[in-house]
Amino acid sequence: MPVLTCTTDYGLKDPYAAMLRGRLLTRFPDWRIEDISHNISKFDLLEAIYVAKTAYGFFPPGSLHLVDVGFVPKLGQNTAPTYCVTRIDEHWFVLPDKEGIIPQLSQTIGHPVQRYPLTIPQPLAGFQILNWLDGPVGMLIQALESNPGLVVAPEPWAAPVPDQSVNWIEQPKVIDGVLVGKVVYADHYGNLHSNIARHVLDQFADGKTIHILLKSVRSHENKVERIHGHYHAVKNNDLVLLYNAGGFLQIAMAQDHAYNLLGLRVNDRVMIERIE
Repeated sequence: MPVLTCTTDYGLKDPYAAMLRGRLLTRFPDWRIEDISHNISKFDLLEAIYVAKTAYGFFPPGSLHLVDVGFVPKLGQNTAPTYCVTRIDEHWFVLPDKEGIIPQLSQTIGHPVQRYPLTIPQPLAGFQILNWLDGPVGMLIQALESNPGLVVAPEPWAAPVPDQSVNWIEQPKVIDGVLVGKVVYADHYGNLHSNIARHVLDQFADGKTIHILLKSVRSHENKVERIHGHYHAVKNNDLVLLYNAGGFLQIAMAQDHAYNLLGLRVNDRVMIERIE
């Protein structure tokens, strides 16, 4: 049974997530519908991409991942949301067609992306994705159902073109000998996830001792000298740094809420210095 996942900012209080799942189950009964998250912060496409990127590799190859968050048109433009399609690591993605979204999912430069060339009618104002499920996205799902080995979305999707956009989020940079990254996501447990990938940190450290510098309100926890192997490698309420499931540096507290206690927020800097 093929798998289709959903990542949205619909929340669980309102009927929207159920409406989406209901339409999917009705239109595509041979697909297994799974939720990655419906609790993405409102309008936060970057957070949605971060969550989907961390989770998608745990699903079987050939899965299709639908990402949808509240649409904010450009000032003065009365436009409806549009979606694009891309295929990464044998996984399909249907995403809001916003510049810079593909590089957040894949570091491959110029990754192929497909767009729908025509305008979709909008009988369900404010819930445009349902119209797309009845149109070109639905055609893609049906095509994958009949041909799981498909590598290009069928017509009416346009032919793949290289994505030339750049990351919205800054990548870690070395500034005056210091690796500078930032917090990009805070999870339900209050753990803070950075944009510093393990391979980037390993390359920077080059086997030398490092100090990780944080902007914490707890002054005695503004500097850490090691990365731990698990959450309980320190005493209760102590700071612990480790790599999350996606391989990015994570800031946490043993059995406590780092977001509340440290005072760190999304976009705060995480700096790493190498001790020569």
